Amino acid sequence: SLVRLSGLAKDAVATDDAAAVAQWYADHAVQVAEVKHQLVRDKLYLDGHHAPLVPGAFSPLLGDPQDSRRFSSAFWQACMRYASPDTYVIGSLRATEWDADKAFAHVVHSVQRRISQEIDRLMWEGDLLMNRRISENGLCIRTGCDKFGYPVFVVPVRLNIARERTDADVEKFAAYSLEKVAQLARKHEGRAVLLYDFSGFKLENVDLSFSKILITTVQELYPYTFSATLLFVNSWLFSGIWKVMRGWMDPVVARRTMIVKDAKALETFIPRDQIPTSMGGQLKFQYQYVYPTTDENAKMFDAEGRQRAEHEFAASVEAFSKQTKGWVGGSQSYNNESRTQAAAAFDSAAVELDPYTRARFVEERT
Repeated sequence: SLVRLSGLAKDAVATDDAAAVAQWYADHAVQVAEVKHQLVRDKLYLDGHHAPLVPGAFSPLLGDPQDSRRFSSAFWQACMRYASPDTYVIGSLRATEWDADKAFAHVVHSVQRRISQEIDRLMWEGDLLMNRRISENGLCIRTGCDKFGYPVFVVPVRLNIARERTDADVEKFAAYSLEKVAQLARKHEGRAVLLYDFSGFKLENVDLSFSKILITTVQELYPYTFSATLLFVNSWLFSGIWKVMRGWMDPVVARRTMIVKDAKALETFIPRDQIPTSMGGQLKFQYQYVYPTTDENAKMFDAEGRQRAEHEFAASVEAFSKQTKGWVGGSQSYNNESRTQAAAAFDSAAVELDPYTRARFVEERT
């Protein structure tokens, strides 16, 4: 699991138990005072913000217990990132070049990985679980849009300095950020562009472990999300690293990965007015991390509202499953319009349920 690696969650301290939280911080005063180990939640607490920002008791979807997930529950929650569950399956088909057996194995593996990493609980806690320095630096930030209107997320590689954080923190951040990108891309046909900015890249930024985590996570969990991965490179150090990185990529991801060396080359994919000035474009963009507030996750505390929304979601899952079985089985009662309507109902129910099941992102509070 990525959730239980540090902080209150590691010691199973309920965040709505004020006395237990206060005791934990008293016992770990030296550790949390060190910025390298400090989470966003720690920074808020030390600054006097003691009210819980998400409910202390994590509640998985569809009645699953906290310590385990059914495959079906994890599958349908993964489908919530898209307007239709079909998109999730089609992503695996494209990733395996339309080999049905391999695509099925890909779906199974991706769902099992989501279960083992507790992605649902990671999103429940949100950036409260993220390393403070990584969050404040902005190691994965949304800037503009590409020529198709897909959002562009920039990874300023020069800000990734291994000695300033732990491997566990960066692994957790990578999983959280990629899931966040997939959810924010939902309004844009489920697609996004990942742009690695290697400007100012130095030896202290060489981090093959982080690079491998990002590449393998994209391939295993988000094969359809990224329409392109762009590497903005003006560093001689990159050539040796690129040879290693390419060896980790499957053929589909490799074909979508392009090296660009200046703003003119970037314009092939992104309009100049959407390219940050730091990369030679016209977009005046300055990242500033905004900390979570006490009211932004209000719906997560509304148990009755959650119950109603989850009931509608479960009904939409059942209806879509029924229509899909009729389609696959060649039922005489099946018609395409009914399945399309079921997909639309799933989309609506997923959007309604979303604010009850995860903390808001920094992009949603700025």
